[in-house]
Amino acid sequence: MTYKGLLSISEFSKLTGIPRSKLIYYDEIGLLKPAAVKPSGYRLYDEENLSRLWRILFYKELGFSLEEIKKILSAGPDTEKKLMEKHRLLLLEKQEMLTRMINSAGRILDGVFDETMLRDFDKRAFEETKQENQKLAVRKLSEDEPFYDFFRPLIEYKLTTRIGVSSLIRNIRNSANIDWDAIRIRGEAIGLAFVAAMFYGPDSLQAMKAVSEFKSYTVSHLFSCGNDVMEELSEMYLKDEEYVDRHHPGLAKFVAESLMNYCNT
Repeated sequence: MTYKGLLSISEFSKLTGIPRSKLIYYDEIGLLKPAAVKPSGYRLYDEENLSRLWRILFYKELGFSLEEIKKILSAGPDTEKKLMEKHRLLLLEKQEMLTRMINSAGRILDGVFDETMLRDFDKRAFEETKQENQKLAVRKLSEDEPFYDFFRPLIEYKLTTRIGVSSLIRNIRNSANIDWDAIRIRGEAIGLAFVAAMFYGPDSLQAMKAVSEFKSYTVSHLFSCGNDVMEELSEMYLKDEEYVDRHHPGLAKFVAESLMNYCNT
């Protein structure tokens, strides 16, 4: 194999400003694989690697986790194009905000001030749009995952009941630094706990423990979850049986019965 035209990891690091240690880590987690690896183990990079790195840095700057970036880059060109266009528009909005602040600074230097200039620092609408985009991207990239299927009834309940969309947006706005990876990992563990408890039955200690974790998770990240809500969620799981059972047949009915047993204890 010829390695002509390829960059060594040191050359790639110098060109991009990304430390070698980070490039090695990106390779190890499958985020940025080198174009070739010599028999000696030396990594080599090409122009396609440069393009992919730009996209990684772009999404990283927008606040996506490395795991989310991997999903975006693996989602196909159409999905990525739609996501990038949304965030490009957001950056243009930020550019306009900065332009207004620069103009206001010039006016202050000229000894001019009026109260409307204070609006230059009001970023509420911008942050709300940013978080909505973030939430949309995470949900879109998760739609085919077992984790998403298991919590689909909760998401639908959140969006379609008295809790409402405004509450969802408010929660997102108040959670700008939320650790989505940690939420996903905990959610997956709860789903697996229900699967494991199916062996013991919906009234077992294992099932009740899974429901307790489920309730704690729901309260922490979505909405209050009293017995009345638990009963409604039980019905939602039966309604969404097609999705919840896609990876584990019988899981929807088991969760529904477990929730009801928990309410009746």
